[in-house]
Amino acid sequence: LVYLNCAPIYWFSKKQGSCESSSFGSEFIAMKQCCEYLRGLWYKLRMMGIPVDSCCYVYGDNQSVLCNTTIPDSKLKKKSQSIAYHFVREGAARDEWRTAYVNTHENESDLLTKVLSAGEKRAG
Repeated sequence: LVYLNCAPIYWFSKKQGSCESSSFGSEFIAMKQCCEYLRGLWYKLRMMGIPVDSCCYVYGDNQSVLCNTTIPDSKLKKKSQSIAYHFVREGAARDEWRTAYVNTHENESDLLTKVLSAGEKRAG
């Protein structure tokens, strides 16, 4: 779920092309796809003459993925995760985006991808 000036402009949900054995790998691949979109959006905005002075914030609810984006010497065993790590880490080091934690119950993107039970209500 991508916001620009507090307005949602893009939403993306699709089945991943790779099979990951853990939610860590799936979340990391999803974060890489998000960061690729953000880099493209930055480029488009600058080409239209819209100044982009500050970094983007990427929120996630998987703390181990968010922690690994800030550790420069993280060791990953799978190549796909390693590629995703280096892409996300490079953007974070260049201050293109910053990663931050959002609680699962406050994660707005979950409303678009997960089924809520009849009695469950989101905070907000």
